[in-house]
Amino acid sequence: MLNKKPIIFATGCSFTDANFVSRHEHLPDEKRGGWPMWPELIKEKIEKETGIAYELVNLAKSGASNDCIFNTCLDSLSKYDKRIKIVLVGGTQWMRSHVVPTRQSYNPQVALDLRTDFIEKNKEWLNKKSNKWLQTYNQATIEMWANWSNAFGIQQQIYHNLRIMWSLAEICNSKNIKFIWNQLLSPFPPYGFWKDLFIDYGFSEEELIITRHVFKEPFFVDTVLKSSYAKFLVQNKKHFYGFPWSPGEYWDRGSLNNKERHPEIVMPRTIVNGKEVTDAHPNRFGQEMITKQVWKEYGNYLVKN
Repeated sequence: MLNKKPIIFATGCSFTDANFVSRHEHLPDEKRGGWPMWPELIKEKIEKETGIAYELVNLAKSGASNDCIFNTCLDSLSKYDKRIKIVLVGGTQWMRSHVVPTRQSYNPQVALDLRTDFIEKNKEWLNKKSNKWLQTYNQATIEMWANWSNAFGIQQQIYHNLRIMWSLAEICNSKNIKFIWNQLLSPFPPYGFWKDLFIDYGFSEEELIITRHVFKEPFFVDTVLKSSYAKFLVQNKKHFYGFPWSPGEYWDRGSLNNKERHPEIVMPRTIVNGKEVTDAHPNRFGQEMITKQVWKEYGNYLVKN
């Protein structure tokens, strides 16, 4: 026990997943994944600065929700206890949900976008009696978002995710664990993108109850700052990177805004069947840029006693 290394624990979605591989099969294998992710690069920097060898436990998984992130944190804190010295969270989209029976996360954005390909490729599997529930869950969740993408629904989703952030920060603080929540993905998609996905899926505009202003930054910030968690988040903003009230910005928004100036940081754009196909996931250089941003903001915090 005495010889075991201290642990840097990391969790998140595909932007943090050490096993990430782009779903765009047309890309060459070397362009689809296999590079060190930002927690690994941060670990290398900490070891170089301190001379202390750490074990990295990275349980990030592509598609993971913040519920899944919360669960993996709690499970690992209970398992490794005092060995965990640093927790690095790669925050994901806030509309994702955890599917308890399968230990999976459900991403309605992906389900809407990939529905045809997924159903066609997995038709035999989905038709099995044991998997019928997945189709039911999928449809129910899509219909839920079609009807609750309004002020009440988005507000409740914001509150749910704030509870997760507050809980993890408080737990780590009570255990004297260094904690960073790096909100890599924008919490909610743009209104037009979200609405178009539902229309492409087959909903008519009359069926949708999607409110434009709730997908804009002012509603998000106002809801957060009027919540019971606002004082804590502002007082502890150094632990949260990428939010409007804290240092940095969402990486996907920043990278997309700068992709013309920095095309090397995201997966390459290509033409497939006459259409441009893009993948906004950070590539090898994107992961290095994320690391550079985090280290600039938190390097001293991560290496000091």
